[in-house]
Amino acid sequence: METLSKEKQQEIALEIFKRYPKAQKVAVTSDGQAFIADNGDSAAKNHAKNNQYKKELEITVFMRDSEGNDKTKRKTAAELISEIEAAETEETINEILNGETRTTVINAAQKKLETLKG
Repeated sequence: METLSKEKQQEIALEIFKRYPKAQKVAVTSDGQAFIADNGDSAAKNHAKNNQYKKELEITVFMRDSEGNDKTKRKTAAELISEIEAAETEETINEILNGETRTTVINAAQKKLETLKG
């Protein structure tokens, strides 16, 4: 299995944004499968876990820019951590994580989840 670079995944996301002008969020797995994730990323997560390669794939999420252009941007770890700290529910935190692999973001989410539970 070929693992695609972030740049190639971004190219795929840009194609999806061009084909689907109303899409705001696209999840691309490391094997190149793209999913519109405006209403959640369960399809991308399912593919990442249950695929022909029998190994879990990485998911990268791309957002259409605020002007509605086909440029994509990936939120910084600091932006995601700030959103996690402001979150009030476990569901919101899970949506923010959305396939995130950066350790600092995951650690912040785990800490916030512990705070919410206890």
